[in-house]
Amino acid sequence: MKVFRKTGVSTLINILGMSVAFAAAMILMVQVRWDTTYDANFEGHEQVFRMENNWMDDGPFSAMFSRPMIELAKTASPNIEAIGTMMGLGKQVYSREGDKESAITVPSVLVDSTLFRVFPFEWVEGSAKDFTSAGTAVLNEAFAELFFGNESALGKILQDGDGTTVRIVGVFKNTPRNYSMHFGIFENLSDRWLEETSEWSFTPFVRLKDPSQAEETLSALRDTFQEFYNENASEEELEKFRKGVRMSRLHDAHFERDVRANSASANKAITLTLAVIALLLVLIAIINFINFAFAEIPFRIKNINTRKVLGESRGSLIGRQLLHAGLIAIIAFAIACLIIHAVAGTSWASYVSDSLALKDNVGTLALMLGIALISAVAAGLAPALYSTSQPAALVLKGSYGTSVKGKALRNLLVGLQFVLSFLFILMALFVGVQTRYMIKKDMGFPQENILQVWCGYYAGAAHKPLVDKLLQNPAITDVAFADNLIVSDGKMGWGRTVDGKQIYTEVLPVSDDFLQFFDLQMVDGRDFQPSDNQNETGCMIVNETFIQMYPQFHVGSLMGGHEGDTQIVGIVKDFNFKSLQHAMGPLALYIWGKNPWRNFSVMYVKTVPGTDFKEISDSIKDAVCAFDPSREPDQVKVRHLDEWIENMYQSEQSLGKLITIASFVALLIAIIGIIGLVFFETQFLRKEIAVRRVNGATVGSILKMIHKKYLIMAGVSFVLAAPIAYWLMTAWRKGFAYQAPVPAWIFLVALLAVAAITLAVVTLQSWRAASANPVESLKNE
Repeated sequence: MKVFRKTGVSTLINILGMSVAFAAAMILMVQVRWDTTYDANFEGHEQVFRMENNWMDDGPFSAMFSRPMIELAKTASPNIEAIGTMMGLGKQVYSREGDKESAITVPSVLVDSTLFRVFPFEWVEGSAKDFTSAGTAVLNEAFAELFFGNESALGKILQDGDGTTVRIVGVFKNTPRNYSMHFGIFENLSDRWLEETSEWSFTPFVRLKDPSQAEETLSALRDTFQEFYNENASEEELEKFRKGVRMSRLHDAHFERDVRANSASANKAITLTLAVIALLLVLIAIINFINFAFAEIPFRIKNINTRKVLGESRGSLIGRQLLHAGLIAIIAFAIACLIIHAVAGTSWASYVSDSLALKDNVGTLALMLGIALISAVAAGLAPALYSTSQPAALVLKGSYGTSVKGKALRNLLVGLQFVLSFLFILMALFVGVQTRYMIKKDMGFPQENILQVWCGYYAGAAHKPLVDKLLQNPAITDVAFADNLIVSDGKMGWGRTVDGKQIYTEVLPVSDDFLQFFDLQMVDGRDFQPSDNQNETGCMIVNETFIQMYPQFHVGSLMGGHEGDTQIVGIVKDFNFKSLQHAMGPLALYIWGKNPWRNFSVMYVKTVPGTDFKEISDSIKDAVCAFDPSREPDQVKVRHLDEWIENMYQSEQSLGKLITIASFVALLIAIIGIIGLVFFETQFLRKEIAVRRVNGATVGSILKMIHKKYLIMAGVSFVLAAPIAYWLMTAWRKGFAYQAPVPAWIFLVALLAVAAITLAVVTLQSWRAASANPVESLKNE
């Protein structure tokens, strides 16, 4: 501890700066690790690929195929070990205990038995060997315990919301959350849709024996798929068709931005940005360390010289200073761990996708400790070498602390901190601008005073009497139903072959009053009518983009539905049915008709302005539970529609908050650097300040002299940072279909904020030197 007593305030400042920087960097690295290990966390992950195509249109790729195509692909190449098929659902599952039922919404999928040859699973009981026919299912140990407690799940029966039942044949260990197979229940797809060439709702995952031969395997797949293409096609059309299929390594698929898939995805540029920010934060803290270490040399040289005279070797003196640096790094790292532990229990932890608990991030902590030690020792090496290489008398006479080189280095380092601070602040401001732009952009339908309710299939089956019950409440003015959310990134995807050409559209089954409820405007044709519910094949209303992409369709055209061909009865004006990261795509609003495939599960409730949310929410929950006794009120989710849509930009909001935190940390460390710089410089300026004061200079003029240097430094740093920030902003926003312009005010705000903070810090730090009695200062000199 003796070494710390000798360095005093500068040591405490170093520890403060480094601990905050390490904590922020480690939090960012938790998110980076989540994305960089996504689907790279199971044995043989490098062998697994996802098949994708863009045959439906000239837009993004799709991970959806028909089952006949997937079955044919299994025979394409001897290098294909297995192809597993998945159809995403996400449904309510019911378990019965005596006369009592309980409903739980479970992340679930339909899969074929081959999927378990593609992905490895560890089995708690049972296995996939009995997963061979319709009506069988496997579930993870968490849901097995939730449904059945300590009892064995094997042989137990679960019931879906659509009335089908499944028998449990296996329980597997819980999978990592950053894994494409992180589902609660896998139900057997059996032979459903096996002959349906027009049902494109299935994602194929390919496991290769030798992943180095992926290109040859892809070529074989393209040859095989040609069987589905028009035999009279030209060479140009055939080549376009062949290029329209690809295989993406599963881990890489997590970062794809040009594909429609019902799976989590990330922006590689954002992940890289967070990693760079983490390293830059550590760099800023190390810059502070170097700055302080060089500035301290004049104050430590007497001690170093004394030790030399007493016979201590140069190597020992260097080792002593490096030990000092290492101890600072260890203490700062320990404080950083305490900061993370405190943050893990707060809402701030939601800004990252993974847990912030220290026990869940041992690898990240070990990496950061290594970086901290290596960086701190490396940063302390140059000052240690310099301070022990010069004769003490020379150093005292013209110290590095006051020499031109010493000042230039410290100014350069603080200037770099300013540049990085400006970059972080500007990026944080623009991420906020882009996010607010998407949240506030007109979606094409009203959102105010509308509640979104997961009513479930049972209540959805009784939607007419449920509406009658709800409308008895004077605070409710209208109710509508849908098979899925009006705004979501994963609706039903339908592929159809029409006149030898493939078309693709997303489909949203709705109640007949859906368009009126959301005030959606008709462009051509008619709105839905109650009589459409008695139609044998139902009917459709498509959006403008659908007609633009597929001009062969018009009002009156037929397209395949779930019960034969269904008629397009109208065209609705485009509205955003996905979050605004996505461009407008084709959409068909669909009336099931006389024989619905399944019941509605989502309900929309319009309320009187000013309605108390808790009261109306409780009323809605009671009404839903009256038609679905298996559910408890707290299982019915009621949310404001506008809040739901806003939460779809959670990743952008989290990114903005993470960058904002980084900008505050960077600015804080830069301020610490300025404090240290002003503190040390004013020690050497005391004589000059005293002479100026004796000659009539005021305190204000002295402060102005000191301010000028740092304001010029901030201004030059801003000029360097602004064009870099603008380039980063324009590059980042390219990942969005709807892009906010870069406003000039964010540059002005950043400049004024940093300038004001700099003035305040410099004033507080230099006031004592500027207002000191000049006689006392000259006497001490």
